[in-house]
Amino acid sequence: MRFLFIAATFLFFFFLACQKDEISHSASDRLLFSRDTVMFDTVFTTVGSATARFKVYNKGSQRVNISDVTLSGGSFSSFRINIDGEPGPKIQNLEMAAGDSIYVFVNVTVDPQGSDSPLAIEDSILFNLNGNLQSIKLLAWGQDVVLLNTSVIATQVFTANKPYLIYGDVVVSAGANLTIEAGARFYFHNNSRLYVDGSLKANGTEENPISFQGDRLEDFYATKAGQWGGLYFRPGSYGNLLNWVNIKNAVNGVQVDTFAVANTPTLIIQNSRVENMSAIGLLARGAIVRASNCLFANCGQATVALVYGGNYEFVHCTLANYWGTYYSRKYPQLWLNNYYITTMGGASTMVARDLDRADFVNCIVYGSMSNEVWVDNSYYGTTSPSKMNYTFENSIVRIPSGTEFTLPHYSGVKREDPKFADIVKFSYLLDTLSPAKDFGRLDYGELYPVDLKGESRIADSHPDAGAFERIEKPSRR
Repeated sequence: MRFLFIAATFLFFFFLACQKDEISHSASDRLLFSRDTVMFDTVFTTVGSATARFKVYNKGSQRVNISDVTLSGGSFSSFRINIDGEPGPKIQNLEMAAGDSIYVFVNVTVDPQGSDSPLAIEDSILFNLNGNLQSIKLLAWGQDVVLLNTSVIATQVFTANKPYLIYGDVVVSAGANLTIEAGARFYFHNNSRLYVDGSLKANGTEENPISFQGDRLEDFYATKAGQWGGLYFRPGSYGNLLNWVNIKNAVNGVQVDTFAVANTPTLIIQNSRVENMSAIGLLARGAIVRASNCLFANCGQATVALVYGGNYEFVHCTLANYWGTYYSRKYPQLWLNNYYITTMGGASTMVARDLDRADFVNCIVYGSMSNEVWVDNSYYGTTSPSKMNYTFENSIVRIPSGTEFTLPHYSGVKREDPKFADIVKFSYLLDTLSPAKDFGRLDYGELYPVDLKGESRIADSHPDAGAFERIEKPSRR
């Protein structure tokens, strides 16, 4: 009796297994998909996209045979598909066990469109199962670009008509002047960089800023630092201008090296945002820099590093650093230094460089560390004999509570939290209770009467400290 029960149980499960191994030909069979549309962000012409994927499920109780998976556009399609290592545009007799799933991989390469504006590229993937056709939509936006691949640039003007895609290093040659018109967009491939040996004048507007960023446009990369090298103004370059410019997601956003012409700024940067660098936002080494109405924020090491001496002025700038996306920050966000070290034959020598001035007026220097200012004028107990002149005036500065705000370095300074609107969302606007409100010097507010969002600084009694003026909404009665 026991033997008959075991045999019956075995035959029952054997029958079920055989039934699962049989291919179903039912007209009611349907596949399920992890999404109904595969959508790509803007894809630059001639440059392939990242690969997207989706899953196909057989939720039925029997094996099925997908007679064919086909790109509707066939060999003329801009899209390409691959399933289990087999490329399209047509894949036949694809079997799936009951309860099984497979990945479908999709990418796209767009031919030049002859248009300055992005154009929609569409297609679909058809799945034929037992005569039932099911489809997945494919959509990408193709954008013509001006491709610069390891180029040396002479004097010329870059317009805003098409974006510029940078591969490798692009160099503005010595003596050349590169002018960039308002609204121009620059996308840099991994490790690419713009070097300036001549001069660069990027003159955007509030309505049409100039942007520099990495070339990965998927949402995942929107706030990923370190995607490209940054802008580097090399020794001998001077008379550079960055106005209404947005720079993000590089290693060092802007690097400015030793000036060559006395009393002539190496760089004027105004009305600009330098955000989300894996190392330093603005790195100036013995340079002359004038910065006004700028945001330097969210960097792995420093938002601003002024080293090897130099001459600097920052007015109505916000330096905000709450970095912590990838690793903890080890250093304050603002560095001031007046020497450098050379090593020869195993011996290290201090070379003194005057920090003639580093003035911060109507600024905010605040972040997640208890001390956000590093004054470095000594090396292993040896103090640099060069000048170390720096001042903070009518500014909010985060330094340890035991540090006194005394002249000549501090005048009218607070260490209170400026109460930014939302540091998690990288919003450094001021809260209504911010101590930065009306804290700035009026004469400097009158020199820079419009903030980084185009709001008036002088509509009330005094300007707010930092790059953003708090505008109170009218109360409702």
